[in-house]
Parts: sequence; structure tokens; C-alpha cells
Amino acid sequence: MGSVAPSSRFLCRAVANKIDPHKAKVVVELGPGDGVITRFILHRLSPHARLVIFEINPVFVEKIRNTFNDPRMTIVHDTAENMGDHFREMGIQEVDYFVSGIPFVMLPESLTELITKECLSWLRVGGKFVQFHYSPLLLRLYRRIFGNLKVEVVALNIPPAIVISCEKRKV
Repeated sequence: MGSVAPSSRFLCRAVANKIDPHKAKVVVELGPGDGVITRFILHRLSPHARLVIFEINPVFVEKIRNTFNDPRMTIVHDTAENMGDHFREMGIQEVDYFVSGIPFVMLPESLTELITKECLSWLRVGGKFVQFHYSPLLLRLYRRIFGNLKVEVVALNIPPAIVISCEKRKV
């Protein structure tokens, strides 16, 4: 948990609206917590899309399992650091969107950088990494890794949040 209150519907919409349902075949959510944004993501996805969720907290894993019954969703009870192993097992070759609620500002920068670079390596060209935070502290890191970013402020959230969107561009 990286916040004092659940994400507002305004933040959930701002995050989910970064996903183009026509381009989203594989979406990965990192650190969904209790799944409040997951619901909005599932509403955006086509019937043939796939949502893979990584969550390390067993309480949240169980809550998400009990809340959602959607065949498009796969829950992985593991850290995002190990995503590559799971993608290979699932036959996933690239990801269209990463949506992250991981509270990276509370983690060592080396771990944040490792996970973010792993996301970049699995992201298809034109795909997006979407992260929400309550502080702009890591904007420089995202810009350095992705080479670009867009920031949206969501004032109608407690606390106010920022949604960062980075697109993978051709090298």
C-alpha cells in the first residue's frame, strides 16, 4: 500500500484511459493492491485481451481472486522482478501496456530501476508504461529510462496523484 486512502474513481479512470482497447492484447498490472484500478482496466479491455497481475502481498492476492472471476485475468503471486520467467512460461513475447501501482518511492532506487528496465525490455514498440505516484520524485528516472514521459495531475484523489505515461520508441 502506497497511499493513505483507496484510489478515487478519477485516478482509476485516468490510469485506465491510457490503455487503447484496440491495441491492448497483453496488459500487465504491477502491484494492484486490492484491485480498485483492476476493475477499470478490465472494463477497458476487449474480450480477447489478457491481463496479467503481479502482486506480492498474499492478502491482496486472495482478495483479487475472490473479487474477480474473469477468464482474461491471470494472477501471479510473485514480485515484478521475476516477470520475465513468468512471461516465458505463459508464452508472452511482448506486452502492450504496463500499469504500475508499485510505490517505487518507498523502494531502493536500484530495485525501481531494475523493474522499470525489465518493463521496457518486454514492452512492444509503441506500447506504454503507466505509473501513478503521489510525488514527482522519480520523474527523472522514468525520463532517463524511456526517453520520454507525459504527466497528468489527478487533483480529485486523496492525496492528489500524478499519472506518468511513457511510450517505448524505436531504438
